[in-house]
Amino acid sequence: MPETNEEAYATNTKEQYEELGRFVEAFELMVNEVRETCIDLLSKDGDHRDLVRIAFHHQSLSAKPSIEIMRTIVTEVVSNPSSFHHGDKEIFVEVLGKIQGAYEHLSNMRNNLLHGTWFVGFVSEDDPNAETFYLRKYTASAGGFKEIRLPKAAKELRRLRDNCDIVRSWIGVLLFCLQDQTKITDYFEHRDRVWMLVNLYPTPTPLPDKWRPTSP
Repeated sequence: MPETNEEAYATNTKEQYEELGRFVEAFELMVNEVRETCIDLLSKDGDHRDLVRIAFHHQSLSAKPSIEIMRTIVTEVVSNPSSFHHGDKEIFVEVLGKIQGAYEHLSNMRNNLLHGTWFVGFVSEDDPNAETFYLRKYTASAGGFKEIRLPKAAKELRRLRDNCDIVRSWIGVLLFCLQDQTKITDYFEHRDRVWMLVNLYPTPTPLPDKWRPTSP
């Protein structure tokens, strides 16, 4: 087996641990954006907000129910005929559906990453400097018992982290439109059958694609 370069080995393993932590941080910030959106939309004033926060910070309210609650609240708000956004209800519903899809994919990835068994720093003939890691996670379903394919490199974790940031931005802009009576079409445009977030980043930004394995 090729000799291990100790400096490269230390750099690689350190980066892998760091990127996992950064992904978890970005994921929790995304979930917090959903939580705070629900609280903001339901609160009548400061005192009432303190009461509403109790429910949304309870440990039983996990990431997936939170996005379902947010989607329902926003839909109810824009469904009211007196709402400034009532005329754009269908756009809100469609954009919310896209956000929820991206959010739930990241939630599934987070659960698989944190509940899998990690093997970091193991070297092999093909990877003497531990440039990749191995994450073992299985699923049992009607299709049988099989291994879940998950990221193997720090750059893949970095991409997941960036994806969380993009989804969080979409949620934040949606709340901004609701609270400031800003037309949703000022920030979201449908281009070539894809919804884009515009007027925030230097270029129009779509929601991230789902993570897919890049190697066998």
